[in-house]
Amino acid sequence: MEGAPTIKVVSVEKPYEDQKPGTSGLRKKVKVFQQEHYLENFVQSIFNALPKDEYTGKAMVVSGDGRYHNDVATQVIIQIAVSNGCKDLYIGQHCLLSTPAVSAMIRKLNEDKGADYCFGGIVLSASHNPGGPDEDFGIKFNGKNGGPSLENVTEEIFNQSTKITQYTLLEGYSPVDTSTIGTTDVMGCQVHVVDNNEQYVELMKTLFDFDQI
Repeated sequence: MEGAPTIKVVSVEKPYEDQKPGTSGLRKKVKVFQQEHYLENFVQSIFNALPKDEYTGKAMVVSGDGRYHNDVATQVIIQIAVSNGCKDLYIGQHCLLSTPAVSAMIRKLNEDKGADYCFGGIVLSASHNPGGPDEDFGIKFNGKNGGPSLENVTEEIFNQSTKITQYTLLEGYSPVDTSTIGTTDVMGCQVHVVDNNEQYVELMKTLFDFDQI
């Protein structure tokens, strides 16, 4: 199709040395994440840390808590995920999903569509840390069980970040409209913008008596 995006390989001359995630992922000031290649290096390192058959042709959830830089980062992650072979991406409307909502969605997708359908998700959050252009941003990877990645995976992500030489984006990419619920085809990957609370509310209704509350 004329005008369709293509995969672009971006070379990295020197990896960053400060991308070691903690238990809540990688947290830095927004301006750190806005450095050239910084976000892209870390996201590509997540894929590099996993076996290719674990994510190729699989689904992924991507969303955050709405802090500054959330929307920009989401569009970057979409490009990297598509160019690495993901076939379905689930984004909360306006790029918003709480951390427990991301976890619940990963588990629900695997329950409904098969245990290996969704290999995990990326959560853009720095929890209670302040947000804003001069404040904090965070990114972490959750596994297919919905929980934070295992320590050995986190260690391998950091290991990959110290030796990364390139990452992939999409040439001619038009940002996905995350304000509207619906599905957009991006190079054969279905990017689903979904209601950011409906599924989580349904889960909560199985745990609590809403009428009684």
